[in-house]
Amino acid sequence: MGNDSELLRLEQFVEKLLQKFSSLKAERDHLLQSVAEKRSDIADHKLVIKEKEDVIAAKDEKIAQLEAQLSAKDDERVAISTKVNSIMEQIESWELSLEEDAVELQPDESSVEEGAAVAAESAERPAEADEEDALPEKKEKPVKEERIQCDLF
Repeated sequence: MGNDSELLRLEQFVEKLLQKFSSLKAERDHLLQSVAEKRSDIADHKLVIKEKEDVIAAKDEKIAQLEAQLSAKDDERVAISTKVNSIMEQIESWELSLEEDAVELQPDESSVEEGAAVAAESAERPAEADEEDALPEKKEKPVKEERIQCDLF
């Protein structure tokens, strides 16, 4: 009888060990599955991170391109502004020279009398001489205008 009770006790002990072993094995399998899922999640997250890094790199490159374009546009704006200011200064000097020419061309009383005397003399001269005298004056004005136009560009 003592052996039977010992055997029964041993069977119960082995049964408990087998139950614990089965329980631990099931827990181990569950943990391994959880680890595999976590590894899969980590791999997915690494892919997402890689994609985000690629997007950030592309945006950084685009920002650099836009900054370069902005710098080029600023340089172009400065060059255009300089040209416009130069043109404005040339126009102002041209207007001043026109005003000075207009002041010089306004007849005063003595020059009116001289002009009448010159007109009388020119009436006595042939028409060809008048044309020759008039031509140099006409030539001077276009030359001056051409010079101003060249200076503008």
